[in-house]
Amino acid sequence: MRTLILTVLFALAPLSMADISYGNKATAPAAEEYAKLANDVISVIKNLTQVLESVKDQASADTAAPQVRDTTAKLLELQRKTEDMPRPTNEIEQLVRSNINLPEVQHIVNNFLVTLIQIAMNNAYGSQALLDALGPVMNSIPNTQE
Repeated sequence: MRTLILTVLFALAPLSMADISYGNKATAPAAEEYAKLANDVISVIKNLTQVLESVKDQASADTAAPQVRDTTAKLLELQRKTEDMPRPTNEIEQLVRSNINLPEVQHIVNNFLVTLIQIAMNNAYGSQALLDALGPVMNSIPNTQE
């Protein structure tokens, strides 16, 4: 449960979080570390969405598969980092949450999910390579493991 909460917290952080002002210098390095990870997750999700949006047929799906595989590997590495990090203190968690641009994050996440659903509804346009590349991401989403 802690991993899911941290993953969601980081997945919902906007790219603009790098400008957070922390006040208490004792918590700044840890808060900055959490904010950087959040920024990285959002950046990778945006990149993956852009690649998936280019998929329109089997040829483009096959072409996109290597980049999807590389991008999903980055996303899974960030997930592992999230899981390895200690739970943030309440103070740090509140700092991160208070600086979330929720509409922007919702837009990013919605675009990703809509694009992923579109790929799924079209059976990855017949591309086994794309299905294989997306497998690790799909298996990391609760209740979607094969």
